[in-house]
Amino acid sequence: MIKISYSPYTLKPVQSLNAVSSAAPREGVLLKVEWSDGLTGYADLHPWPELGDLSLEDQLSELRRGRMSVQIEQSIWLARRDAQLRKDKKSVFESGEKIKNNYLLSDFKLIKPGFLDELKTEGFTTLKMKVGRDLQEEADILTHIAAAGLKIRLDFNAVGSWQTFERFIGNLPPTVRPLIEYVEDPFPFDVNAWKEAKKLVKIAIDNQYDRVPWDRLVAAPFDVIVMKPAKTDIDKAIERCKKWNLKATVTSYMDHPVGVAHAIGVAMELKKKYGEMILEAGCLTHRLYQMDPFAAEISTQGPYLLKVKGTGVGFDRLLEATSWFQIKMN
Repeated sequence: MIKISYSPYTLKPVQSLNAVSSAAPREGVLLKVEWSDGLTGYADLHPWPELGDLSLEDQLSELRRGRMSVQIEQSIWLARRDAQLRKDKKSVFESGEKIKNNYLLSDFKLIKPGFLDELKTEGFTTLKMKVGRDLQEEADILTHIAAAGLKIRLDFNAVGSWQTFERFIGNLPPTVRPLIEYVEDPFPFDVNAWKEAKKLVKIAIDNQYDRVPWDRLVAAPFDVIVMKPAKTDIDKAIERCKKWNLKATVTSYMDHPVGVAHAIGVAMELKKKYGEMILEAGCLTHRLYQMDPFAAEISTQGPYLLKVKGTGVGFDRLLEATSWFQIKMN
């Protein structure tokens, strides 16, 4: 038997986060999971209904009926990892190989003169940009990023179409295309259209992952799987990478710092185990929100996320001081 408690929180974005969401405050809950063997672990639950997740209220009411959403299953898996590390007095930050993160640019208007050179000085080699709001302006910005010599990751959040994507990539200057590491979810998943898109540039699959008919695939119409420990079955995704000879990147889910720490822990562990298969991570998303006591515990050094004090994912003092509400099963 397990006992699950939750603690609500609100994250306040610094600006609009992507092409499908506004800058409105975001709600989530931290979860405290206690097992009958005496272990206790913590995780995060931060749904994105805009990207197809069940709402927070729906997921919690389903849980009260004894039914677990994919996200809650993942949260419990992560909480168990955390619990085991806490029992062993170890940190998730010691369980793998140090891994670089890309710099996430959710709004290109934030690029000021000297900004890109500063990123390079800090040690960043890759910049990820959310695109799809103003393709012409975004294409101009990419020219500056390429001129700075940074690798580029683009994320369309599947809001485009094959036609707009083909035109966008086709019109990019020849200096830009070689620096594009991959394009994430260029438009809603379609095996044949994605196969065509893959001829133009490397493609990564993220929020369209569940739409893939894995059992019927002859060849994968993408090159990279974006794994989000908050919602991706990691073992299954790794098996698929091996089967289709794909690369993988681990990113946080633009969620709570507890979720960020879990994601970087998984990324470091996979990097140690699978080496070249695992690309730079994308776990610096805590910066997208206003500072709170948890975010204040996270230190970074350029593209690296440093150890958070404490055992497991850290934040021991804050988690102990948090008020918890037990979920009563109906």
